[in-house]
Amino acid sequence: MKGNNETNGLNLKTIKSTEITGIEIASLTDIKEYITNSSYVIAYLDNEVLFGTYENSKFSFPNNKEIKFEYLKRVRIFNLSEELHIWFSKGKFAGRYRKDENGIGTDIVEANQVLYGTDVCHKNGFSVLTEERGTKIELPNIPQKWNADNDQVRVAVRTRHYIEYSKGFQPGYCDARFVQLVQLPEKGGE
Repeated sequence: MKGNNETNGLNLKTIKSTEITGIEIASLTDIKEYITNSSYVIAYLDNEVLFGTYENSKFSFPNNKEIKFEYLKRVRIFNLSEELHIWFSKGKFAGRYRKDENGIGTDIVEANQVLYGTDVCHKNGFSVLTEERGTKIELPNIPQKWNADNDQVRVAVRTRHYIEYSKGFQPGYCDARFVQLVQLPEKGGE
C-alpha cells in the first residue's frame, strides 16, 4: 500500500532516479566528476569516522582533519538530490553514483537513522554529540547547529531505500543512499 504509515514510520513514495554503477575512483579528485553541489560527507577510515562537508571540490572536517586515501575504507558524499558512494574492494576503489529527480520511476522508502549522542556542545563550526559511554560524533553546523538530549531531541541521517520488483511482483531493496542530516523531532511533520 502506497502512502504514509503512521504505525511504523515508513513512507513509500515514487520518484525519478538514475544510477551509475561500476565506477572506478583513482583518487579523491575524481569525485568532482560526479558531485558538483554542496554536500555532506561521511568518511569511514581505518581508525575513525569523519563527518564533514564537500564544497567547491574541497573537503572540510573538524579540527582540519583530512581523508588519508591509504586509510579510507568507504565514503559517502551526499545531498538532497544525489550521492556518490565509494568503497574499497579487491585492491581498488569502486563506486556507485545515484541522482534523483530525473530518470525512471522508482519506489522508495525513507527512514531516519538516529545517531549516537544525547549531549551536545558547539565549537569551531561543528556540533559535537556525545554519549556517557564515550561515543563522540562531530557534525558540521549546516544548515543549523544540531541539538540532542536524553529524551526526544536527536540528530539522524535520513536514508532513502530503493525498491525493485522481482518478476514484477516481489519487492526488495536494491540500493540505499544517505540524503541529509535531520533534527528530530521534525517541525511540522512530513
